[in-house]
Amino acid sequence: MASVESRVLAFRQEGYPENLMRLPDPPAVLHIVGAVEPRDRLAVAIVGTRYPTEVGKWVAREIAADIAGAGMTVVSGLARGIDGVAHRAAIRVGGRTIACLGCGVDYVYPGENRDLYRDIPSQGALLSEYADGSRPLRYHFPQRNRIIAGLSLGVVVIEAGARSGALNTASWALHYGIPVMAVPGSVRSPKCAGTNKLIQEGAYLVTSARDVLSFLGRETECIPVPGDHPGMSPLKESTLEESAVLEELRGYPLSADALSERLPGMPAGKIAALLACLEMKGAVVRTAGGKFLALAGQATNGKERG
Repeated sequence: MASVESRVLAFRQEGYPENLMRLPDPPAVLHIVGAVEPRDRLAVAIVGTRYPTEVGKWVAREIAADIAGAGMTVVSGLARGIDGVAHRAAIRVGGRTIACLGCGVDYVYPGENRDLYRDIPSQGALLSEYADGSRPLRYHFPQRNRIIAGLSLGVVVIEAGARSGALNTASWALHYGIPVMAVPGSVRSPKCAGTNKLIQEGAYLVTSARDVLSFLGRETECIPVPGDHPGMSPLKESTLEESAVLEELRGYPLSADALSERLPGMPAGKIAALLACLEMKGAVVRTAGGKFLALAGQATNGKERG
């Protein structure tokens, strides 16, 4: 057990993570050490095997450090392996990181990550829906994985076997309409069987943080500009893809599925990522029934609805 001072936050209470409020099944309460801040709405989950190769650790370290250095929060599950590598990389570059636990926030598990229990709260948060003293029971982790996915704009999977728990996190993301990305690996490595299968099934192939950030709307579009409202950047920098989405949302709200029908050349995962970024910028709002509407006056590269 660790000596920590945790807070209990109820759903919609001040400090409760905004991204979790969009879920159909958010945790009723969260036990938190540290704090989840408004800027943590711009978050990417990085998950993978507990027993990575040296290459897998190197890739996770590089992607997590670059994502954190770009101003986005790294979310993971504080497990040994890829999770721990991702958290440490974010901390090392002075970035934000959030750890979602399958036990009480006062229970150090695994013991090898004791340094992360100490360091994460000053640069993010430890959080769990399980009360202090709760042990890391096997059935806790699949439920924990939905929180990892729900906190994030996208989930990146690095080295996952055919039955890896990281695949469960990816399943939760798909269930919520959150984009899934995967780093490819050797077809001869059992540790890459799950990630390669995700790519076969439509996950976006990524090999660097640049790929991840580009898929989520590019660095300059998703990261706050100094002096602006947190999470917002000028729409004059919007891409053609964002402009296409905004064009469809002018005047009346549409669901993500309806947008997919109107923009058949754009993958559903890409549309979900663009909507998330546009919502963070304040360019679109979510209406009743989960539909989206462009706010008046948003730029669409001069195009007029014809």
